[in-house]
Amino acid sequence: MNQFVKRLMVAGPALFLFALLLLALPAFASRPKAILQSRATNGQPKKRSSLAVDLFRNNCARCHGADGRGDTPLGHTYNTPDFTDAEWWQKHSNITGTGSLISIVTHGKGGMPAFGKKLTRPQIRLLVSHVRKFKP
Repeated sequence: MNQFVKRLMVAGPALFLFALLLLALPAFASRPKAILQSRATNGQPKKRSSLAVDLFRNNCARCHGADGRGDTPLGHTYNTPDFTDAEWWQKHSNITGTGSLISIVTHGKGGMPAFGKKLTRPQIRLLVSHVRKFKP
């Protein structure tokens, strides 16, 4: 086999992967902005609080309810806590710290699924800060 063909056989797949990486790079480069700045209908970035509400509504409200009370059919099935109950926060102070809540959202707990692969770390932090706002 001639030397050029041997080099092409070795370098060809590497060049192909490099080209794919170059094509995919713009998608990854713009991703961090998209994480916390989804666009409102007027083209302006949404406020963090509005994004937190959207994240909660789309990922948590099915069980925890939009108001955080857990008064939903799935909430009753899984014995979901009432985030608006001061007594619940006090009784469960060992798991209601920010770090513990981030861990629970990331890894799941009991009947609650893990969101660590579905949501980014900044999104999970935003969700936890939103949940803490239910605390009386």
